[in-house]
Amino acid sequence: MSNKRHSVTSRFDVIIEFLNDDTVYGAERYVIEATDANEAKRIALQRSEDSLYDDDRIPDRRRRALITSHFDD
Repeated sequence: MSNKRHSVTSRFDVIIEFLNDDTVYGAERYVIEATDANEAKRIALQRSEDSLYDDDRIPDRRRRALITSHFDD
């Protein structure tokens, strides 16, 4: 018998905005399975590191995560 706890996950639509100073120069949508909104944002931000928009040649770049939808499965 296993003592593992099964976490209930939900599906989140997360938009990652790529900014230079405070100007958005790109955005990507990620569909994330996570236990809560904070985890969904963290996962989406991590995945966005592979985006073409996350270019280290852009000065003062940063990313912002926005939850646009939340679906319970």
